[in-house]
Amino acid sequence: MRKAIHSILCVALTVTAVQAQITQPVNADFENWETYNGSIGNTYTEPVDWNSGNECSELINQLAVTQSSDAYAGSSSARLETLTAFGNVKINGLITTATMICSANSGGQEGGTPYTTMIPDSIIGYFKNAPAPNDSAYCQIMFLANNDLDTVSYTRVNFSETVNEWTRFSAPITPAASGQTPEGLSLLFSSSWGDGSHGEAVVGSIFYIDNVSFVAVPQSVNEHYTNSDWSVYPNPATNQVNIKGVSNETATVEFVDVAGKQVRFDVINAGEASISIDDLPEGVYLYQIRTLKGAVVRTGKLMIHP
Repeated sequence: MRKAIHSILCVALTVTAVQAQITQPVNADFENWETYNGSIGNTYTEPVDWNSGNECSELINQLAVTQSSDAYAGSSSARLETLTAFGNVKINGLITTATMICSANSGGQEGGTPYTTMIPDSIIGYFKNAPAPNDSAYCQIMFLANNDLDTVSYTRVNFSETVNEWTRFSAPITPAASGQTPEGLSLLFSSSWGDGSHGEAVVGSIFYIDNVSFVAVPQSVNEHYTNSDWSVYPNPATNQVNIKGVSNETATVEFVDVAGKQVRFDVINAGEASISIDDLPEGVYLYQIRTLKGAVVRTGKLMIHP
């Protein structure tokens, strides 16, 4: 048992050490907010180093993004709500690291914040969600290059189910094509679809977001073999992962998340097993296969993606 615990701690320390190779989004725990003077004698707030749709909607005194004391950790989170104006105009609760463009005909966002380190493996965070019928909140992660004209990596995470308690999410980030390196980051959270391609925004959708971060899993952990040859497939996996060894020896496999927490431990009988992973959230996991004598025969990185 001591050996198993030690192996988990070692993986956790390795993952922590590699975080220096990636850049974390600033103020993604949403603790720091700034108050701005509006154009009609009002005021509105935004999380520091983020922009929000409030920059545009304050003109009609509608604020879809607010600071909430209902937080997963710390003292505040970001509360996003889809509102209505003039009877039929939908206003998404929206925060982004990009620049907001306030225009009646071509409003939206452009560009992003500087980001020149490696693209992370996954994004994690905590959320609560109360979508209106037929609506869904979403997160959009875009890594940009060529003065923000090219998108080298695009990932979208959808939140369609009602979640009343703070819940952790984890999602793999699409890697860039070979030779492409990022220059900027556009990270966005919205309380509704609202982009026309997946559906329309529905008034009343509410989304809370807190403690967002990027995770990079070290490539040195990606594959490790001894003389025993074991296969782990498919990878990425959806709802099941298969493990097969050349010999018929019995072994064990443990899976840990990127924080070093053990999420699954299974016995591999006669060198072969099919393991259900339906209960594991989407994201990146590390695994380690050991013989009953304690020898490590394979370690690696497993991505779970529906």
